[in-house]
Amino acid sequence: MISAVIYDMDGLLIDSEPFWRQAEIEVFETVGVTLTEELCRETMGLRIDGLVQYWFERFPWQSKPREAVAREVAERVAELISLNADALPGVEASLAFFAERQLPLAVCSSSPQTVIDAALRRLGVKKQMKVVHSADAEAFGKPHPAPYLTVAQRLQTSPQRCLVFEDSLNGAISGKAARMKVVAVPEARLRASTLFDFCDAKLDSLAEVSAELLERLA
Repeated sequence: MISAVIYDMDGLLIDSEPFWRQAEIEVFETVGVTLTEELCRETMGLRIDGLVQYWFERFPWQSKPREAVAREVAERVAELISLNADALPGVEASLAFFAERQLPLAVCSSSPQTVIDAALRRLGVKKQMKVVHSADAEAFGKPHPAPYLTVAQRLQTSPQRCLVFEDSLNGAISGKAARMKVVAVPEARLRASTLFDFCDAKLDSLAEVSAELLERLA
């Protein structure tokens, strides 16, 4: 039985990955680190402190504290989301589908709380979420299972009865490590990849959520 549904946010509920890449390219340039969109994809699904540490280890800088870089990236992403973000295909329909079945909904994201709040406000779905959790609050972020285990605890349900939707490899690993059912919804360029074959299902978009899928996973 599935007793709760947990959504990742970036790249799943909203197409925020372009905003992250834009913010990272802009902010890292201020410390002399030139990133490209392809390089930014290397850190998809990581918490922002892990993202900053990843590039600091490869291109150390002295001009600005890492904490300041992380804060500036998060602030810029939140700004871009507030101005430009739209729901990805199937988001509203999938939320309604699970709400009709009285399944509690949650968000578990690697993004800082400021970014999560900006996205949920933009989409107008914050009230639909019983739990909203940022991996920033954990000692370890995704791909560690801790963020998803915390959400299960706050939902007062066992991890094995949670259904997770994820677009990133790190996030999918996190959900499976927490012993949850994981449905991957990868970005278009990865849909034919075997990277997500360890997941319980793979969809092109949340528009493919159905009673048949839920029955199969249960």
